[in-house]
Amino acid sequence: MSLLIGSNAMQMIALKSEFTTFSRRADAKIGLLKEVIGRVQKGEDVDVKGLLGTGDPEQEKDWEQVIQEVEQEDRLWQAKARRRQQKEALKETEGSKGKDVNDSTPPPAKDTTDPSTTGDTGQTLSPIRRAPRGFY
Repeated sequence: MSLLIGSNAMQMIALKSEFTTFSRRADAKIGLLKEVIGRVQKGEDVDVKGLLGTGDPEQEKDWEQVIQEVEQEDRLWQAKARRRQQKEALKETEGSKGKDVNDSTPPPAKDTTDPSTTGDTGQTLSPIRRAPRGFY
């Protein structure tokens, strides 16, 4: 049992470390892109290819990895959002099953002399009090 717990703990540490590395790499690349875009918008003469590493196979590979990781992370977030929406929709449909809109039984006719709508003193009761005993 302790072996299983230790293994899971080590996996969690590795995942946390991997995610931290991914976040740092992505933040660094995004920061570099923002810097380059800002300089270009200001009208500065910028060697975009040089700054972004075009032509350098190692930097191009690094950019490709970062882009793939960001896309994969985005797909995971979108999948989680879709699952959450599906769960919410399922809960809504389950909630509406209790209140069947297509119920073929008509509502009972309102009788003004019905003693359940008026108290012993003739006062009109709230909707909760109109319900049959034991209903609420």
